[in-house]
Amino acid sequence: MTCLKIKDGFICGPDDFVNLEPYGANVWMSWHHYLGPTFYRSEAAIKPIMSPSEKTWDAFERWLNRAKGEGDDR
Repeated sequence: MTCLKIKDGFICGPDDFVNLEPYGANVWMSWHHYLGPTFYRSEAAIKPIMSPSEKTWDAFERWLNRAKGEGDDR
């Protein structure tokens, strides 16, 4: 289980890949509680994206805000 520290506690979830397409980028992400996100071109990809685009980081930020319960302000 992966846990994410937020302002007033933690959010925990499975160690599965997250599809960031609903958040604006056609990539998948895995989250490590210490190292942060790693982005991939597909759920089955082995090689990570070494230089994520601004679009990918924006999608990650939207996902993170939603995971924290802050909603999507865009």
